[in-house]
Amino acid sequence: MKKKLTAEQLADAKRLKELFESKKKQLGISQETLAEEIGKTQSAISHYLNGINALNLEMATYFAQKLGVQIADFSPLLEKQARKLVTVLYGDNVAFSDHPQLQKQYPLLDWASAGHWCEEPGTTYNSNRIEKSYETVVECSQRAFWLEVKGDSMASPNGLSIPSGMIILIDPEIKPTINKLVVAKLDGEKELTFKQLITEGYDKFLKPLNPQYNMIPLNNHVHIVGVVVEAKVDKLP
Repeated sequence: MKKKLTAEQLADAKRLKELFESKKKQLGISQETLAEEIGKTQSAISHYLNGINALNLEMATYFAQKLGVQIADFSPLLEKQARKLVTVLYGDNVAFSDHPQLQKQYPLLDWASAGHWCEEPGTTYNSNRIEKSYETVVECSQRAFWLEVKGDSMASPNGLSIPSGMIILIDPEIKPTINKLVVAKLDGEKELTFKQLITEGYDKFLKPLNPQYNMIPLNNHVHIVGVVVEAKVDKLP
């Protein structure tokens, strides 16, 4: 017979699910995309979130990284286990920080400059032309950058919607997988385009969240240059 979860383990699952539900639209993630990324089933992810299976330290670390939070934010018990493990491995002199994850800054690029920069991956930002930068706690590479969303092709009347004026953080070093939000470069176009990577049958497409726009077939003339890892509002009205 399967062992029942303790009250503390059920509380951990409840806190984790609340964090997941509050952040999934902003981060563009779902139970399905998380499952695909780590080779598990959607039901396995659901079991962790709904207190059917107890969280372990490996899964807690994964959820914390994907949600941009600390393990202690949803499981004080597993956070203690993590500290104990680090102490065993590296000794008692390890200094633990009780402060929130440090924020990192990445530049806000314009769409044309970002498209040109992505075609030359060996280059770095021209700091003299960067007027704004924004912070994030999401773990990403040094080549990540922000873009301000323009137009309404990713504004949807239902479900996930990323309207004009929001800013998105793109990491060029993350592998694009199905259902991820991505930015891509189309041959002959100066600016990048922002869409969702999907499949229909055996074919892949870049899909706008706004159903009034057409999908773009993914072929040799379309090059995905980065995956969106965060989306947020720049300024409230």
